[in-house]
Amino acid sequence: MRTMLAFIAAAAALSSAATAATPPKPYGAVPTARQVKWHEMELYAFVHFTTNTFTDKEWGFGDEKESVFNPTAFDADQITRTVKEAGLSGLIITAKHHDGFCIWPSKYTTHSVKNSPWKNGKGDVLKEVSEACKRQGIKFGVYLSPWDRNHAEYGRPAYVAYYKNQIRELLTNYGPVFEMWFDGANGGDGWYGGAKGTRKIPENYYDWKGVVSLIRQLQPDCAVWCAEWKDGKRFMFNDAIWGGSEQGHVPEVCWSTASTALGPKRGGTRGGDVWCPSEGDVSIRPGWFYHAGQDRQVKSPEKLMQIYFESVGRGANLILNIPPDRRGIVHENDVKALRGFRKLMDGTFGNDLAKGAAATASNIRGKDAKSFGPQNLTDGSRDSYWASDDAVATPDATLEFKAPVTFSIVRIREAIRLGQRVDDWAVDTWQDGEWKEFAKGTAIGACRLVRGGMVTTTKVRLRITKSPVCPAIAEFGLFLEAKPAGGGSAGETGATDSISKAKWKVLSTSFDATGKNGAGAIDGNPETMWQTHGDDGERPPPQEIVVDMGGTVNVKGFSCLPRQDGCPHGIVDKYEFYLGDDGRTWSKAAEGEFANIRANPILQTVALAMPKKARYFKFVATHVIEKNHVAVAELGIIADSVQTNKGAEK
Repeated sequence: MRTMLAFIAAAAALSSAATAATPPKPYGAVPTARQVKWHEMELYAFVHFTTNTFTDKEWGFGDEKESVFNPTAFDADQITRTVKEAGLSGLIITAKHHDGFCIWPSKYTTHSVKNSPWKNGKGDVLKEVSEACKRQGIKFGVYLSPWDRNHAEYGRPAYVAYYKNQIRELLTNYGPVFEMWFDGANGGDGWYGGAKGTRKIPENYYDWKGVVSLIRQLQPDCAVWCAEWKDGKRFMFNDAIWGGSEQGHVPEVCWSTASTALGPKRGGTRGGDVWCPSEGDVSIRPGWFYHAGQDRQVKSPEKLMQIYFESVGRGANLILNIPPDRRGIVHENDVKALRGFRKLMDGTFGNDLAKGAAATASNIRGKDAKSFGPQNLTDGSRDSYWASDDAVATPDATLEFKAPVTFSIVRIREAIRLGQRVDDWAVDTWQDGEWKEFAKGTAIGACRLVRGGMVTTTKVRLRITKSPVCPAIAEFGLFLEAKPAGGGSAGETGATDSISKAKWKVLSTSFDATGKNGAGAIDGNPETMWQTHGDDGERPPPQEIVVDMGGTVNVKGFSCLPRQDGCPHGIVDKYEFYLGDDGRTWSKAAEGEFANIRANPILQTVALAMPKKARYFKFVATHVIEKNHVAVAELGIIADSVQTNKGAEK
């Protein structure tokens, strides 16, 4: 009898094993375990905080004194708590920006907090923030600029050794680091070792191969952002790459693979031989560092939501910059906007309407419903998935509800451990006895979000319409977008204290190819320009424009809006600004550079060291980022009032 029972049990086990299907083979490049963890973070913060916060700059020149860094009420817990309460999973802080100032007491340089008045030189921003991250339960990352406009050896071999030593400090003294972020700005003007000059770097100067090897040795789980390099005829990639703009969004079709033969490409390369997904980056304000003049330009919760859809919703991760102010805390307007954003996110994604639906599919891999059935689409796990047989590359799955549901958002996720498998897809809803298409697209990856109009239905269908192999879909979710509650933030008004241009008149320009004597720069229309590229060729910098403001103005600063048509040609990055009383004699009020304007071509504002009364101003474009002409969309003046013969006018 026992022998018979043992035989029956063994037969049953063999039968079960025979019917269990094998998982699909991975397709193409697949993520490492480190990259899978990175994908799952989706949304985290940047924290830009250094001497620039106190000098009102975006890029420090390298000659800033250590004494300028002196926050009055630094609170690492307030910063990290703000990040956590906004629903972000971690933060990356600027340990060192291009100016070379270190916000930790590095033993390899004197240009750090140890020589600042903050906490009598005993402070360590990184230590306080990393420990606060642990208390808040969020992850900690660091940004270490390769460019150093302060270091005497920058551009020479000794600096590379210095840079590696600093990486070793960061990765051994501050606990787990989830991501190291390397900026793409490299070489140029600076105050190297106290001497003003220009440094150019040779190809592969930083020894990225050695840098990445060091990181892997010290912290194998640390993701490396955008440190690709060319090794012979092949490009070498790391864990993630820049999304291609500083507005947060990535291309609508965004592949998570890259090609070592073709090199970096915005939106990735379909069928690339390495897994290297995109990361979108954006600041909650126009600038990356805190500027009081931008307190009324904080992005609204609705704008942040849009950026989330255009980055995370396209398979990328999003890093949202939240810059502390001169107190060393996140400003009230930013906190308010982030709370509004969190409310929208929770109200939208807190309830997956797909859960509880009856799921069916046109094909289930090996008829093994337990392992690969469509119920895996709604179980809330990224590890389980619905898959079809190898011979069925274009199956469909249907969710059916007992009562009608109303939704406006679809979320689809692939089981990315098996690669990015699907080319094209579509979603249908059951309306009036037939299927009607709700949305369609190309590429899914780690996450694909689609917003549509509200629709009420009892059945929703996901169709895979093109795929080189059988799909492996981890999630098919449905959500109803929450309505803004109002009062989420001060709003991204774009406001400045610029005075009216109603009485302005251009007296002269050195040249204007439009034939309008520079009027395009003061007409309030960002689509028109003063520009010096005509039919007969380019007019190179320097180029100037002289404006009569129609009365005496107490000038506090000026603004310059670069061309807004997406073309970089002629965008000004270096300038001189003059003020005068008669339009002929001039006093130089400011000169400098519009830092980071290539990657972030937003309105540039420059505050004067001291307000000065004048009726006329002269703007001189002395250098441009590309081509050999000047293009300016708009100039403005930041001032208190205009004095005319009739009195004061606001």
